[in-house]
Amino acid sequence: MEQQQFKVKFSLGTKLLLSVVTLLLVVIAFLTVSTIVVLTDDKRAYTFQAQGTETLLASREFMNLNGRALSTLRLVLSNFDPARPVSQAERRAIQSTIDNQSDLLLIKAGKLSTKSLVFEAGATFTQEEGLQKAKLKSDDFNLANEWFPIATPGLLKSQVYLVNTSRPGQPSQAIILADTKYKSTDGTIPIVIGFAPIRDFSKEFRGSRITISNTDGYVLFDSENSVQFSAANIVNDPIFQTALKNPVASGAGEFRLDNQRVLASYTRPGLDLVAISRIDWQKAMASTYTLAEKFILLGIICITTGIVFALIFAKSLTAPILELYQATKDVASGRFDLSLNTRSRDEIGALGASFNVMSRKISELIEESVKKVQLENELAVASTVQQTLIPPAKFSDSRIEISSRYQSASQCGGDWWGFFKVGNRLCLMIADATGHGIPSALITASARSCFSVMHKLAQEDPDFTYSPGAMLAYTNRVVHEAASGQIMMTFFSCVLDFDTMKMTYANAGHNPPWHFTSNGSGFKLNSLTAEGPRVGESRDIEPYREKTVSFSRNDLLFLYTDGLPEGKNLEGEQFGKKRVRRIVEASVANGPDAVIERLMVEFMEHNAGKDLDDDVTLAVARIT
Repeated sequence: MEQQQFKVKFSLGTKLLLSVVTLLLVVIAFLTVSTIVVLTDDKRAYTFQAQGTETLLASREFMNLNGRALSTLRLVLSNFDPARPVSQAERRAIQSTIDNQSDLLLIKAGKLSTKSLVFEAGATFTQEEGLQKAKLKSDDFNLANEWFPIATPGLLKSQVYLVNTSRPGQPSQAIILADTKYKSTDGTIPIVIGFAPIRDFSKEFRGSRITISNTDGYVLFDSENSVQFSAANIVNDPIFQTALKNPVASGAGEFRLDNQRVLASYTRPGLDLVAISRIDWQKAMASTYTLAEKFILLGIICITTGIVFALIFAKSLTAPILELYQATKDVASGRFDLSLNTRSRDEIGALGASFNVMSRKISELIEESVKKVQLENELAVASTVQQTLIPPAKFSDSRIEISSRYQSASQCGGDWWGFFKVGNRLCLMIADATGHGIPSALITASARSCFSVMHKLAQEDPDFTYSPGAMLAYTNRVVHEAASGQIMMTFFSCVLDFDTMKMTYANAGHNPPWHFTSNGSGFKLNSLTAEGPRVGESRDIEPYREKTVSFSRNDLLFLYTDGLPEGKNLEGEQFGKKRVRRIVEASVANGPDAVIERLMVEFMEHNAGKDLDDDVTLAVARIT
């Protein structure tokens, strides 16, 4: 026996270790990624919510600050006429208004030329108490002339324009209020400019970066000092552009600025203002990343623990498996007398016990296989011998042409047909033993031997009786003695006498053959029926009844066994005698070969490639 070479690339312990580590890696990676995703989404949503609240509060506070300042400026503007000097009564009224508020430290009243866009101051009012408290002077507040060309379109549109006038260490803004309804002949409009410090406002926000600008993009307030004191313009900022174009007054989103991810919220509170809150992605997600690092550290600890556990467990698990593996190599080399001593009481112990039983069974199966091969060889010889008992598929002489087909359902079959010719007489017979296989084949061989003896007697004895009934009676005696009544045969036998053109036949329970007689324009079918018990049923029987019919040239005789009409397809439907008759009648004019060929083609298509249910034997003879 050739020994199978086993090649083990990875031991079971290695696979177990890899499996545990891989499983832990997958689980930990899944949990970590899932946690980071969930926390990131939650943190992102929380950040947007917090930013939205912070932006709303900042914008409202800024609006309140400017709302109070605008109320003061409107009172001042109502008492100021640029066409004439300010009277003492007007100055006292204006100064009283300024002294009773704390938002504006300095107010300048004057007029703005809509043609030259130059501001001409007419009067200045200060809040002395506020200046002293803030430790500021009136000279600390000033608005450059270059702002008026920028502010004029906004003033003409909404009468209010805000400008960032912050200096390092002193955040402040200028609030310009214009009376656009004032009628003048020189194209000037009265305006008042209030200067308000926003130091206290800037201290309130220490979370996200807060930016408040006008709709021209000029920053009025920014929580970053570098921006607050630079008079920056954010008109090209994508967040500002989104806030300006969004039909909804507020919103939030993720943006990329200078290759950095930024979370931002925005709102438009009024007064042509835009408030923006933004925070860097890394800063917003810092807590999430910290938690992820802890998860990874925990995962490393779990993996290390799993490796130690796997090493300990693998050693106890793989020892009996290695013993089984060695046993398989012994079996492969031809040793079956194994006795494994597996001490474990789990599945591996049961496997070892089963392996002991299996090795013994294999030894027994090998012996049985040898015997089976010998039996199959003997069956092949028997099948070959049986094939010699059946005549060739075609035979013809000057008086008759015979075509046949024999298809066994197993190696040895129970069907048989044959003929012998002596002088001007031809004896034709067909038989079908019950069942198929070796027992039926043995009985068939006995019947064939009986007819061989009768053929020999007919050749040597001129007085030999060509009685089909007598021949069936002899055959009955032989089959009964050979099978002891356990196996029987249906049998049909006929003798054609070419001198008298008469056919005598007897039937022992076989399917009646069909005799097609030629009438010049077609063929007429006659069923050759005759009564008689099956061959082998009992030792002593009544003489078989014989019948005689005439035949002529071109007549055709069709003999078959019941395996043809009773053959079933995959659905259990029989081929059927009616279909057999239809096919034979359609082909009879073309001769025996055509009948056999068409019948077998349609029958095998009906059988659909499955094993035959019974032996199939056909024989077609035509008188020439």
